[in-house]
Amino acid sequence: MTQISQSLVNRNISVIDPNSGQPHRTSIRLEEIEWEALREICARENMSINDFCCKADSDERRREHSRTSRIRSAILDHYRSQTGKLDS
Repeated sequence: MTQISQSLVNRNISVIDPNSGQPHRTSIRLEEIEWEALREICARENMSINDFCCKADSDERRREHSRTSRIRSAILDHYRSQTGKLDS
C-alpha cells in the first residue's frame, strides 16, 4: 500500500462558466487523498476530472458554499452511494 500525503494540493481544472456557458480554468485545493479518490472515480466511470468537477459544480442539489466544497462532497457522495448509505 502506498503512503498518501495529507497535504493540500492545488490543481487546475476547467469548469463551465454559468454566465457564458464556456469552459473556464480555475484551481481547486484538495487533500492528496481526495485527488486520488477523484482519479479512481473518474477511471471507473470513464470520465475526465474536468467532467466530474463540472457535474459537481453545476449540480443544483448541491448546497455547499464553495466550488471546492461541492467537489469534495460529490466525491464523498460517490463513495457513500457505492456502500448503499444514501441517507443524509
